[in-house]
Amino acid sequence: MKVHYIAGVAYDSNVYLLEDDDPIVVDTGAGMHVDSTLEAIAKIVPLKSIGRVVLTHSHYDHIGGVEAVCKATGAKIYLHEAEAEPLRAGDMSLTVSAMFGKGIGEIDVEPLREGQTLRCGSSELEVVHTPGHSPGSIALLDRNGRAAVVGDTVFCDGGVGRWDLPGGDLGKLRSSLKRLRTLGLKSMYPGHGSYADGDAEHHLGLSAEYIEGAY
Repeated sequence: MKVHYIAGVAYDSNVYLLEDDDPIVVDTGAGMHVDSTLEAIAKIVPLKSIGRVVLTHSHYDHIGGVEAVCKATGAKIYLHEAEAEPLRAGDMSLTVSAMFGKGIGEIDVEPLREGQTLRCGSSELEVVHTPGHSPGSIALLDRNGRAAVVGDTVFCDGGVGRWDLPGGDLGKLRSSLKRLRTLGLKSMYPGHGSYADGDAEHHLGLSAEYIEGAY
């Protein structure tokens, strides 16, 4: 599996294309630059070859572009079960869409659960539930490659996701970060900012130092 990084612009989250025989898109940004995102993806794989879009959580900056991406690809949408039903119901509180001056309609999603595996061609991705930033935050773990797409749970250079939004929980975020540190990651791909290629443990350690000092 090859991970392609499409950097977020302005409020957009990063978007990742997991390239293999059965490619997966992870997160879609807020939708403000979805056309350029689709152009970037189409340069790598045919859009119609993408059958799944996996959302690391349901905040608007990660999901605002999902309908446009799915219209272009025909993909189904996957999200952890803790946030699947609120997204189906168009819950503007959990999606924090009002922070972006946007509304969101009902979105049909397939629920994911802890420990579930997704095949991506020759690669296997494990769903790791990492609550704290939001109730249904997940990481997608490639154990063989020692790599994970980690959403907004943790960032490079000592950052962690906010815990003061609806459903956030500092204690759970601490526990999720501790769990990620047990996975022996070499590479991690966060929802915003740069990614870590080969030195993920260093960045996780910086984030652990930061969050232990948080009130």
